[in-house]
Amino acid sequence: MAETTGPSRKEWLGVWLKERLRYEWLLRRPAPAHLAIANRDERLEAAPDGGGQACLWRFTSRLHAPRLQPELGRRLLHRSLATAPIRRRAAPGWGDGPPELSVLIGHRGSERLPLLLATLDSLAAQENVRLECLVIEQDSEPRIANRLPPWVRHIHGPLPDPTAPYNRSHTFNLGARQAHAPVLLLHDNDMLVPAGYARRLLERIARGYAVVNPKRFVFYLDEVHSDRVLAGSEEYGARPAEAIVQNLEAGGSMAITAEAYAAIGGMDEGFVGWGGEDNEFWDRCLTRPTWTWGYEPIVHLWHRGQPLKHQRDNPNLERARAVMERPAIERIAALRPAPVPGLVSTIIPVHNRSALLREAVASVLEQDHRPIEIVIVDDGSSDDTGAVADGLAAAHPALIRVIHQPNGGPGAARQRGLDHSRGEFVQYLDSDDLLLPGKFSAQVAALNGSPEARIAYGPSLEEDHSRHPIQRRGPMRATGTPLERLFPLLLLERWWTTSCPLYRRELLERIGPWQPWINEEDWEYDGRAGAAGAALVWVPSEVSVRRIHMGDDHLSDRGHLDPRKLADRARAQDSLLRSALAAGVDRRSPEMARFSRSAFLLSRQCGAAGAEQASHRLFQLARRAGSWQRRRRLEFLAYRLLAAVLGWGRAARLTMGVRTRLPPGSRPGGNMA
Repeated sequence: MAETTGPSRKEWLGVWLKERLRYEWLLRRPAPAHLAIANRDERLEAAPDGGGQACLWRFTSRLHAPRLQPELGRRLLHRSLATAPIRRRAAPGWGDGPPELSVLIGHRGSERLPLLLATLDSLAAQENVRLECLVIEQDSEPRIANRLPPWVRHIHGPLPDPTAPYNRSHTFNLGARQAHAPVLLLHDNDMLVPAGYARRLLERIARGYAVVNPKRFVFYLDEVHSDRVLAGSEEYGARPAEAIVQNLEAGGSMAITAEAYAAIGGMDEGFVGWGGEDNEFWDRCLTRPTWTWGYEPIVHLWHRGQPLKHQRDNPNLERARAVMERPAIERIAALRPAPVPGLVSTIIPVHNRSALLREAVASVLEQDHRPIEIVIVDDGSSDDTGAVADGLAAAHPALIRVIHQPNGGPGAARQRGLDHSRGEFVQYLDSDDLLLPGKFSAQVAALNGSPEARIAYGPSLEEDHSRHPIQRRGPMRATGTPLERLFPLLLLERWWTTSCPLYRRELLERIGPWQPWINEEDWEYDGRAGAAGAALVWVPSEVSVRRIHMGDDHLSDRGHLDPRKLADRARAQDSLLRSALAAGVDRRSPEMARFSRSAFLLSRQCGAAGAEQASHRLFQLARRAGSWQRRRRLEFLAYRLLAAVLGWGRAARLTMGVRTRLPPGSRPGGNMA
């Protein structure tokens, strides 16, 4: 870490008056309360499951109070490692089988070899997970192969010019090409991690996140302390850390799926020397579902600083600033292969629907447009759906490919299918819906005839299979009406079904990935398309069928009172409002007023169900959207005071109970209230 000047009296006084009591309170409370420690002028956001904190700061920051009162830092280090202890072993204890995680570590020279060996010992102590570890040595000659433990794979990856400075991007790209696991851990050779580190990473990846940044606190040891650790000491908290950095956003250690790594173009090898490459890569990672809530402590071993790394005139940092002036999506497009012109890629997520899957796939194969491809994502099916999907791919090997993954929900499944597709145009199709003949030819022609349009849609029908006889009706909602933009109507409802629109890939790459949610992820996705100003083109022919059936196994159905489902719904509504405002929807429009009433009702429903955090978030959302109305401001003020007295859950149950006793016509705001 860079040297800092001594503290002033004002700084000392500020810590005692404004920070010391908060540190004491959080350090004395049970874990994970200590994760909420931050500088006094910073704001934290808790993870959806409460297991992590994101500092809402644009850049990584160093904790201020421990610099002035090192004892606070020592106690924070002790508490962090008591919760997530670091262990070291010479050899791993996991059994045989394919690796679940590939750890990639770049290395050059001999000075940091002791640090690398200590890092490998902490990785060998990982529990309940199978790792492979690749050390990529970027040196003119292989110098450390015989010094590494037998369980580590050594890769010699010299640069074409052996005199060139170290290129960290080159080492990771080389390692990613030779890795065998579906998840990559990009890790530095000077960082010790807790024994459950890898397992916790994979748990979050299994939820549908493509990128996980787990680092909450990085404890930088001084030279004396680091030497003791390298000599075998495990008393990591024996001395205060030289510095404590929170939510190190870019480098150090982060996990990314191998597919997402390829999808965003890997690391940019134009960065030569130290600095900049991590920041640019992280910016592209944020175009994928990213876990940003830090929860892990990491111990950083001391070494001499790299030349130019922290200097303002570092050419790599200057290059990073210049490169990042271009949108991330443009940089991704430059680093990855271009889409296939004219190709329509259909992405079908499926879970336990073998019979319906056959019919959905048949409706795609019957399209008269060519070329086409179908990507089926088997989202953790427990019946014969996976085998049926494999059979369809075997029958049509040139057109269909199948991806099998653990159950992660519809958003994660659609994004994985998108990452595996190559078409200029993209069709999402739920496995219980159908495409009607001529859909692709009509919508591709419409998009080609309207270069400014990014989405084509048309009348969509519904079939209710819960009633007999089965009848088709439609067009559903606004799909029979020519509209130029998604908003403002999208603020009130998702007025088409997933199978209705055909998208240009260029738009999807611009708006970013599907969220790994299990509720309202489709509404939120189209909201971002609307925020981008995506122009629509309408075709008069009927294009798709939404089938309502008796089965209850929907990818987005996880129970009405599921806390995660309610939290996802709150976040989706928050994103939808931001998208509407970005699209230019008037804050005083009727649509905004109705959205506010709907969000307020949903807030009370969440509170009555026990989801108080979602209830609070939706209330703030409703107030932000509807506070321009004087009567609504008074209503919000009264409810906020009631919640302050009773709590969000009791206030919601009380007001919902009163509401159900009122006749519909006398309810405040009508049925939308």
